[in-house]
This record gives sequence, C-alpha cells and structure tokens, in this order.
Amino acid sequence: MSRTRSMFSQLVLVIALVLAGAGALAVVLGRELATRPAAEQLARAMLGFASIAEALDRTGSHAQTLRYLHQAGLDVRQTPPIARTPRLAPFLRALRDRAQQLGPQRALLLARDAGGDRLWMQLRTQPQVWVAFAAKPLRGGRRFSVALLLGCVGLTWLGAASLARRLVTPLRTLAHAAPGLVQGDAPPLGDIGGPREVRELAHALEQASAEVRSAADERALMLAGISHDLRTPLTRVQFAAELLPDTDPELRAGISRDIAEIDAILSQFIAYARDGRDEAVEPLDLAEVCRAVLDAAPGHWDVQCPDTAPLRGRPIALRRAVENLVVNAQRHGAAPFSLRLEATGDAWQITVCDQGAGMTEEQAQRALRAFVHDPAAGGSGLGLAIVARVARQHGGALQLLHNTPHGLRAVLRLRGA
Repeated sequence: MSRTRSMFSQLVLVIALVLAGAGALAVVLGRELATRPAAEQLARAMLGFASIAEALDRTGSHAQTLRYLHQAGLDVRQTPPIARTPRLAPFLRALRDRAQQLGPQRALLLARDAGGDRLWMQLRTQPQVWVAFAAKPLRGGRRFSVALLLGCVGLTWLGAASLARRLVTPLRTLAHAAPGLVQGDAPPLGDIGGPREVRELAHALEQASAEVRSAADERALMLAGISHDLRTPLTRVQFAAELLPDTDPELRAGISRDIAEIDAILSQFIAYARDGRDEAVEPLDLAEVCRAVLDAAPGHWDVQCPDTAPLRGRPIALRRAVENLVVNAQRHGAAPFSLRLEATGDAWQITVCDQGAGMTEEQAQRALRAFVHDPAAGGSGLGLAIVARVARQHGGALQLLHNTPHGLRAVLRLRGA
C-alpha cells in the first residue's frame, strides 16, 4: 500500500528527479562534447612531444635529454609508477583509454603521489623513461563540487518549501472551512491567495455554500408557514373538543394527546429545518443547561454533574439536544434513568442511560438518520438526528451504545462551537 505523501515531499521528489536527470544529461553531454575531444587533442599533443623527446635522445646523449625534460618543468623517473584507477577523473581516464594511439613501446599510467593524481607516459628511449603530465590538479576542485551540489540541494528544498507553502496554505484553509461550507454556515473565505485554480475552487465552494444556506432558509420559511397554517385549525379542534357537551372524557383526552403529538412533530420539523445555525455563539454553563432540562422532565433522574461546565456554544440548540436525549430515554426506554456530565480531555461528555430494550448496532445507526424511525414507536424520527447535528456544530459527536446489563447509553461529546 502506498504511503500518503505531503505536497512538500512530492515537490521535493519531483524537483530532485529533474535535477538528477539534468545532471546525468550534463555528464553524458560533457563526456561526448568536451571530455572526449579534449582527450583526443591532448593525446595527439603528447604523441608529438614523445616523438620530439625520443628524437633528441637518439641524436644526443641520454643525460642531455633528461636535462631538457627537467628544464621544461616535467617530472622524470626511470621506474614505472604504481598504477591506480581514480574515482573522479573522467578526463584522465578518457586520456588513458587512448594509450593505443601512442604506438608501440609507449604506455600511459594513472598514478598518485605527493603531487596528486598524474598521468605518466613511457618514452621509447634507452634506458626507459617515464614523464609526468597533467601534474598537480587544481586544489579545492572536489570541495567546490561538493559545495556546489549541497548548494543546489539547499536551493531545491527552499524552492520546494516556497511553492508548497503557496499551495498548501490556501488548501489547508479550504480544508478547515469545508465542513462549514458544505453545510452553508461558514463565513466568506475572502482572498485566500494561492494559484488561480485554488482561488477558483474557493469561489465555487463559497457559491455552493450560499446556495445551501439559501435553500435551508427557504425550507425553514416553508415549514414555518406550514406549522402556522396547521396549528391554527388544530387549536380550533382542541377548543371545540373541550366545549362539546356530553363528550366521552377518554375520547376528549385522546384528541388532546393526538393534537399535542402533532404539535410536537411540527416543532421537531421546525427545529430540524432551522438547525440553530443562526443562533449566536456565547459562553454558557453546560451543567446549568442539563439541570434546567431535568427540572422540567417528569420522573426521577440520577444526576451527576459538576458545579460548572463552561463551554462556548449555542444555548437554545444545546438545550434542545439535551431535551431530545431525555425525552427519547423516557419515551423508548425504562426506569431507572441517569444523566452524567463529565470532562474527558478537551471535551465535555453527556451520558444519558436507561434500562429499556436498547438498540442493536444497526438500529442505532438508523436512529441517527433523519426521518428514519419505527412507526410503532411514534415520533417524527428527527430527535436524535437533531442531537447529532448539534454535536457536529459543537465539534463533537453522538454515539448510541449498549448499556450494561440492558438498555441504551447515549453519549454526547461537545468541544465548543
């Protein structure tokens, strides 16, 4: 499985491969266009020098020939030097490979002594004479090459870092803003900089976010109108049922319950449509929110809350989320009920437990989806979906887990809006 690489490492790899390819091409071209022609030219010059030196040795004395060579600044020796193969001397190696051009009884050797790497040529004289060419190479050349290579590597890293920063910074800004942009509740990005394609992506996301926000507002307005239009005749029906004489009390109570349930369903629809994004974020006490919800809840609750639980969030949305958890436990679970608020790392965790039938893992996943519920259980199927969305708005999540020994344990984690 391939590892995920960052933008910086990918840019460094690409630039390094380009430099390596350019370096290899430069070496090949240098060998073909510079090293080989220069080696051939020097080989011809050495051949001419050898012919002249050997002619002087034949026409004069051998001692006079040696004296001329020393006066020319050349090193001369009678015994062959110890041959060696240099690692980084392409020119000398190319010249040595052309030794056959010098003719018989002549030879070239690469050797190293106190003067450095040098090329020695054997002359056809009696006795045998070795003459050194390409004496002392430029000192510091290898250090300069290494320094140049390190400088190129450093410039490569700086260039890659600059380019990666120019690409990654706006992309990271988009990544942080993406969840809010998708839901339509993120502020405008403004000019995030970066290449043109990144700015076009940011503009497209802003337009999509505005369209999502507009659709959500229209949906909330439509549901508010539907709620108003339905609640008016429902109120008249409830008043008429109360005023009708000789009405069966059980029938009247059933009508009232049905009207109350319809009204609760309409309230859930409105809450889901508005989703609390227009509510301002402010400092609040989560412990006080939990206590206020339980004070209004019927029945007995085992409560474990700290004195204070500071959090920045949307008060109405959080109160609705806790109410939905409490109502869900009482409607679908069984006593005893408990609510525990505790700090876990950088988040607050609200745990609501009951001792009812509980849920399977598949049922728990379905319960978190909007408009998905068991018709026999009643309700709108939006309560837990609203809680899950409020949790996401506050940097957390909702989990529905099995409660030991039986029942349901709803865990709501909140980090703050």
